[in-house]
Amino acid sequence: MKFRDFINKLDSEKKIMHITKEVSTNKEAAAYLKKYDGTPLIFENVKTERGKGMRIAGNLLSSVELIEEGMQIGKGQFIGKMIEALDKPASFEKVSNADFDYFEPDLSLIPILFHYPLDQGPYITSAVVFANRNGIRNMSYHRLTPIGKDRLVGRLVEKRDLHTLYEDAKAHGEDLDVAITIGNSLGVLLAGATSIEHGKYELGIASALENGLQVVDAKTNSAEYPVDSEIVLEGKILHDETAKEGPFVDLTATYDVVREQPVFVIDKIAMKKEPIYQALLPAGNEHKLLMGLPRTPTIYKAVKEAGIDVAGVYLTPGGSGWLDAVISIRKKSDDEPKKAIEAAIKGHRSLKRITIVDDDVDITNPDEVGYAVTMYWRAGKEYVFDNVKGSSLDPMATPDGMGSKLAIDATKPLDVPKEKLLKMKKANMDIML
Repeated sequence: MKFRDFINKLDSEKKIMHITKEVSTNKEAAAYLKKYDGTPLIFENVKTERGKGMRIAGNLLSSVELIEEGMQIGKGQFIGKMIEALDKPASFEKVSNADFDYFEPDLSLIPILFHYPLDQGPYITSAVVFANRNGIRNMSYHRLTPIGKDRLVGRLVEKRDLHTLYEDAKAHGEDLDVAITIGNSLGVLLAGATSIEHGKYELGIASALENGLQVVDAKTNSAEYPVDSEIVLEGKILHDETAKEGPFVDLTATYDVVREQPVFVIDKIAMKKEPIYQALLPAGNEHKLLMGLPRTPTIYKAVKEAGIDVAGVYLTPGGSGWLDAVISIRKKSDDEPKKAIEAAIKGHRSLKRITIVDDDVDITNPDEVGYAVTMYWRAGKEYVFDNVKGSSLDPMATPDGMGSKLAIDATKPLDVPKEKLLKMKKANMDIML
């Protein structure tokens, strides 16, 4: 669903809270997003350094239910819908014109939020960056902070696709064409967080989720972007200029380290009529869901392809929606949980902890998962991996993401009599009342 259409839908259902008092972009708006995390907000009266700024929307996708509504699917259908889009990406239409007003580069036109006291400065956190390098295209999320009227420094995770394209351009002494989009359709937001084979284009996934998309060429370079984006910053990643980036509160609510990162220069700004800026609170529910939820189908597929009858995958809030997975399976042999663990790591290498449970466990309920671990674990059913590739978001890992992983088989052992493991179900108790 398009960004503006989704806002209008939520508004008609009275699911959006309108903040009408004057709110500053300097930490005040972020405080509201934190206080009302889980509730969509529209800031109607935004105070910026230039004066009154454009409206800001935030927390739009801060619950699974909101994401399901935006995708127009029922409860529990997310993984199936995403796998369908991953397996059958759709074509998209290139149009010659789009309904944008164009401005000379001036980042003060945009109400970029300063989120936390020790952040480097204001950060764009909801942007999906579209890049083109000799016909190889990529779209992905990247945080960006202004370092000048027309310059940003952004975090490019090493060996991810945009970083690979940047390194190739740099090796040839060339800049990389990009378009930074803010205020995107739900399909673009979800597809931008997927991880697919290098050289394949995530926009096909977005188009499948949206039942078709239209894109337009940038005015100033070879990038392209969806015509329904609210704000677009056309520009380049410079091959010969870097700057310090960070500190920044990342997904795990810890400050990421300061790094030397590439500089983006903006050549043109495109905006809709009366645009709405999309805010995304770092370490908030929306951040965790948009970053982590698209990884559940890749884990599901990897486990299924290992020959395991997988029932469900859940990335827990306690693991910031990224580091900790609970996976339920329909176990046929006692060696399957280990196979599922190995497959899950292949499906999402950032995982730090993995728990395998039976399919009668509600993987979203920490009490049920805790019960399974306590009752069905025994020595030898845990697996520890040390000095392996994980996530730079893990505060115990090295800056390049080398760390440890813990996996637990919490499924019922098949060599223990079933009568010993029989658990009275709540439904059976209800019948007795």
